[in-house]
Amino acid sequence: MDSGHLGGLTSSSPQWTNRSSIGIIGGQGEMGRLFSKLFSSHGFDVRIADVDTPLTPERAVEQCDIVIFAVPLHKTVEIIRRLVPHTRREQLLMDLTSLKVAPVKEMLESPASVVGLHPMFGGRVSSFTGQTLAACPVRIGPEQWQWLRGLFAQSGIRVKECSPDEHDRMMSIIQVLFHLTTMLIGRTLRELDIDIEETMNYTSPSYRIEMNLVGRIFAQSPELYGAITQMNPNTKEVLSALKDGLEAYEQFYGSANLKGFMEDFERSARHLGDFCSNAYRESSEILDFSVELANNKRNGVRS
Repeated sequence: MDSGHLGGLTSSSPQWTNRSSIGIIGGQGEMGRLFSKLFSSHGFDVRIADVDTPLTPERAVEQCDIVIFAVPLHKTVEIIRRLVPHTRREQLLMDLTSLKVAPVKEMLESPASVVGLHPMFGGRVSSFTGQTLAACPVRIGPEQWQWLRGLFAQSGIRVKECSPDEHDRMMSIIQVLFHLTTMLIGRTLRELDIDIEETMNYTSPSYRIEMNLVGRIFAQSPELYGAITQMNPNTKEVLSALKDGLEAYEQFYGSANLKGFMEDFERSARHLGDFCSNAYRESSEILDFSVELANNKRNGVRS
């Protein structure tokens, strides 16, 4: 797999412009619609291909200068593999999925330029300003990559470059670790048969925020979160670390080892360093806002 954005391409590589045609495979989904809006705002000829559109994915790939795969994560590799035979060298292929190693590997089977993308935001955002986009420019000329990166920057998007391996490793923390622990809270509440609404009568501001994050995940697609956690190649390592931590806490509790718990707590605090005090200050502001929001809700005041 090509590891850098030079990718063996030169200044004679294909040149795309704001008048190029873009085919979005899965363009009727949330992320597909969002990026359709983004590229349309820059003047591109955006064409949507989905399961029930007149334009088929195969025709979109054959017709368009740039192809974006905005399909469910668990179907991405299969769809890319099916459409690669329709690609050509002068094209640019991109995907918008939450993992990068497997989709990028499949796109590299084509003769086209390849950039893996992962929007670190949902399809319902009202603005691109300040949003982060992880990008793996694995096979694209330097001039072409700077042109594409500049388009995102014009919309206020912050681009973080990385390799596919680096991306998936980082997502095992940003997504897998936090999704698993959050889902585990929901599972534990279920197993203990806890009335969540009753707990809210006792709530602290921090608990309310934490429970909102739990509820936020379970209000979304199990297909999405299942794919994110099950398909990341680093999930086993994360699960092993979580298991070790739970076993350590069980031992502290079983032996009434308060000192051991405190020492373990302090080791984690030292590892996190200055982030702890900074996070305390920032989260305090969030908690104040959360209290105000909850009070307004109880008093029937619209925010």
